[in-house]
Amino acid sequence: MRNVFLIGLSGSGKTTVGRLLAERLGRDFFDTDLLVEQDSGKRIATIFAEEGESAFRAREKQALQKAASHAGAIIATGGGIVLDADNRRLMAERGVRVFLSVEPEIALERLRRQEAAAREAGLSPEVRPLLARDDPLAALRRLLAERQALYTEADACCSTEGKSPEQVVRAVLAALIALGALEGEEALERQIRAGEGYAAVVDWGGLGRLPTYLARLNLPRRVFLFSDQHVYDLYGPPLLRTLQRAGWSASSYVIPAGETSKSLEQLSAIYDWLIEQRAERREALLALGGGVVGDLVGFAAATYLRGVPLVQLPTSLLAQVDAAIGGKTGINHPRGKNLIGAFYQPRLVLADPATLLTLPQRERTEGWAEVVKYGIILDAELFTLLETHAATLRDFSLPPASLLAQIIARCIALKAAVIEEDEREQGRRAILNYGHTLGHALENVTGYGEWLHGEAVALGMVAAAELACQAGLLAREEAERQRSLLKALGLPTVYHGVPRAEALLAAIQLDKKVAQKQVRWIMPRRIGEVFQTTLPDELVREVVHALFGGEGTIQAGVRQEEV
Repeated sequence: MRNVFLIGLSGSGKTTVGRLLAERLGRDFFDTDLLVEQDSGKRIATIFAEEGESAFRAREKQALQKAASHAGAIIATGGGIVLDADNRRLMAERGVRVFLSVEPEIALERLRRQEAAAREAGLSPEVRPLLARDDPLAALRRLLAERQALYTEADACCSTEGKSPEQVVRAVLAALIALGALEGEEALERQIRAGEGYAAVVDWGGLGRLPTYLARLNLPRRVFLFSDQHVYDLYGPPLLRTLQRAGWSASSYVIPAGETSKSLEQLSAIYDWLIEQRAERREALLALGGGVVGDLVGFAAATYLRGVPLVQLPTSLLAQVDAAIGGKTGINHPRGKNLIGAFYQPRLVLADPATLLTLPQRERTEGWAEVVKYGIILDAELFTLLETHAATLRDFSLPPASLLAQIIARCIALKAAVIEEDEREQGRRAILNYGHTLGHALENVTGYGEWLHGEAVALGMVAAAELACQAGLLAREEAERQRSLLKALGLPTVYHGVPRAEALLAAIQLDKKVAQKQVRWIMPRRIGEVFQTTLPDELVREVVHALFGGEGTIQAGVRQEEV
């Protein structure tokens, strides 16, 4: 494993970010300033006063060598460590350098807050020698001017301005992933026999190895990277740098984040941009992001020049296990989700579970709905595995990389087996929509934003299980296992909000599984087995009103106040 060196001015947050990063990745953490104090038995201010700056720099150099001798360590360095050419050479050889940039005014404010907090806690605050002068702000500005060129030699730059330490950690993680600095176990690969056939690869840290995977496709070396604003801000610059270093010419297009981007207007804007770029038929579109980006860019790839190569780079759990697999592309219509689209298989799917480290908790959590879905419809053993590890998977404080990769690869294999049998959803593939009939309807009637897709699907699965119980198709104990697992993974199992029953009943009539004006419901018979059937309209109306009719309703056989 490669070391990670955090460099930057005092007050850029290197120590705080470094500790959090080490905890997130389960790695050792070292602070060169602390190592100097431990080895010398003196505070840094004392070393400066008694021995001078040159003696301190010599001790600092030894501390850096000591920290760098550990494999895979997170190392917070002193602000001036880049002044020594040997230090710069050592960091470049032994790991990845990440520059945490900060404006001097903000750095000074942070340093003063740290000093005040130490005094309030009854501790002796650290005295920073280079700032212990009449005008510390001028000193910081001078230091930044002197060191700026050396700082920007780093492999990645992460701005800390306006960001919490957690947000900075996500940015550093994204840079490490995109630069190929995270390594895991051997990649898991499944060949999918649909379209022209393609590989779905699960590779921890694999996004940084994208050039290698692209080279396997024998495509022209010009590619077009699409991402939404949130994902691009994290991954765009370092990933473009990785591609360009490997000899790829990459242009990027940023899509507004959110489900509303799956529109004719945004699709038309993508066409305009591709035409301006003179994109050719053999040049690939790279879809980096969640399901929205994958669906939208996939549809653009299916229709621009009657079809250009598509590479799916899913960064959300939901997209990795479901949306990026199987060739469904499309956009929304005001009257229903995904009503306009095409079946168009990608040339490659590269799912990097490490990207889940950079997701906000709610967005990561929603993806578990699709994973639970696979357990319900096809794989009782997977369902039991999720029950066993639910607390670990939900907590994610130290992500179980191997377990995550296995779960994602298993879901991909399950979906692949279904789509290979029924690529265009003329039969068995419909079972993949378990929970989606009411889930999509809920997204639609609430305006694509109140509920994330996975959250809506979770409520849709609860509703489907309740319908099955009421129809005598499913044992209550099985429905309760599903509800308990969804709740354990942090997903909603109770609808809170204004009554939506009548709007939902109208919306489900536009579901893609409607045939001869009858909704074809995916119903569980037991965990691991579902089937497709129609249900009496009155039963559907009764259950939808019970679950989505307002406060005081009954949810999955349990009164709402008891959940």
